[in-house]
Amino acid sequence: MLIRSSSTLQKIDYNNNAPIKAVIITGELSGEIHASHLVDALNSSMPFEFSGMGSTRLQEVGVRIIYDYSNISVTGISEIFGKLKYIREAYNIMKRHLIKEKPALLIIVDFPGFNLKIAQFAKKHGVPVIYFIPPQVWAWRRSRIRKIRDRVNRVLCILPFEKKLYEEYDVDVAYVGHPFFKTVRPVFLKSEFYQKLGVEPQGPVITILPGSRVNEVHKHMPILLAIIEKLKEQVHQPTVLLPLAENIDPGLVQKYVTAPNSIKIIKGLSHDAIAHSDLALAASGSVTLEAAILGTPTVVIYRISVLSYLLAKILVDVKYISLPNIIANKEIFPEFIQQLDPEKIAEKALYMLKNGREGIKDDIKTIRDQFSNFDSYNRARDEIVLFLRHIYGSLPKTSSVC
Repeated sequence: MLIRSSSTLQKIDYNNNAPIKAVIITGELSGEIHASHLVDALNSSMPFEFSGMGSTRLQEVGVRIIYDYSNISVTGISEIFGKLKYIREAYNIMKRHLIKEKPALLIIVDFPGFNLKIAQFAKKHGVPVIYFIPPQVWAWRRSRIRKIRDRVNRVLCILPFEKKLYEEYDVDVAYVGHPFFKTVRPVFLKSEFYQKLGVEPQGPVITILPGSRVNEVHKHMPILLAIIEKLKEQVHQPTVLLPLAENIDPGLVQKYVTAPNSIKIIKGLSHDAIAHSDLALAASGSVTLEAAILGTPTVVIYRISVLSYLLAKILVDVKYISLPNIIANKEIFPEFIQQLDPEKIAEKALYMLKNGREGIKDDIKTIRDQFSNFDSYNRARDEIVLFLRHIYGSLPKTSSVC
């Protein structure tokens, strides 16, 4: 294990059983969900005292929230400008907290623009940094790898091809496997799920997924509903499900739904909705990998501001934007980016409906075969515990870890 420690690394003696002070920082829901599972895994190994930036999910697992990220969670490049005031506020608050708290460790999760700046600050003040779920440097802004090498002590990546890339740049990295391959599964059987929702499908079941951020919902709901209307011209009595991310207020989407009974809005249970659907229409994001794991035919859409799109065209170096397609290096799920014509998308969706799960079965198996059957959160926990032992020596008593 290559540990790049700052010469100013603080000296902490853990020969007693005092809890380890750790700060964890996330900037949006998907990262926070991963962070909460990691915190649970770490707390099962030894006593930790967590604080950081997050929201209700981290709070539920005992993290003391110093700043709620709700005001700074946004997608796109130009969209960030409207949030700069809150981003600066969050950055200054977390800097002061690191100085006051003097933690033994900073764990940053995804959210690279913010987290790489805070990592630089932490390293200068002798706080070692672990990056869990690093940015997609293989897709764009590869220059960030050097920043990660200089500011982060150890990277825990979740995609198998990332490890080789980081090693080429002399970054201390471990591959822990993608958490989704252990955690993404439905709660209910299909019949139980339909009964719970009070629906009796007469035709195909379609799940629409506008995204987990407010600005994504605003951009994608009108187009998703237009696609559904086009599909209704060709499909008999579809049942449409809309599982909402836990941070999205149902009122936000209800104003887009003109016929109240045309769409079943669900809070949570997105894995069940996807698994028990014949088709998903999804905004690009981690949910597309969930759909692939669940084997559901999916059409991917995405829209950002014109400026963000033009910048992305210059900066992004990948053929596809959805993870299943990137991993397979082929188009398993059709993608429609920026130019979202409801008629064309509905035509492709109809094709996916007719071909069904059998049509993508072999491709989905190829994706699954690329991932080791790791318990990712526990593997990440073990890497972090080994890292802490390497730096501090004796730690509080553990419970059969490492």
